[in-house]
Amino acid sequence: MQLLFSKNMNYNFTMSIKVTIEDIDKRLDEYGNSAFVVTMTEEGKAKIVHSLIFLEDDFLICTPGKGTIKNLTASSSVSLIFPPYSDGGFSMIIDGVGQILDLEKGFMKVTITGGVLHRSAAQSLDEKPQC
Repeated sequence: MQLLFSKNMNYNFTMSIKVTIEDIDKRLDEYGNSAFVVTMTEEGKAKIVHSLIFLEDDFLICTPGKGTIKNLTASSSVSLIFPPYSDGGFSMIIDGVGQILDLEKGFMKVTITGGVLHRSAAQSLDEKPQC
């Protein structure tokens, strides 16, 4: 299999926009208070669940459940994925470090380390993605 990459791919639209901690309150107003929470198991498998997300000070608090919380003992890396709210729109992806707040109740705190609004290179359902 041969992969071909074009060095001169020019897009006439923005694919990624940085999200900072200063933006997060405004972005949660846009995207709502639920997201997919991605953690890794001890075996290195991704676990993806849906959870409510709340902003508290500069942290995101979520309640994904005991299994996801337990994964933080193997790796504290967490990603939160907020789907786009329209076709061709941006998903919001927030990366962070997770900390167990309450194992029994399934609460965790995420310290944000980075974030981006991202969309596919394809701009319509008829167009195939370019990434």
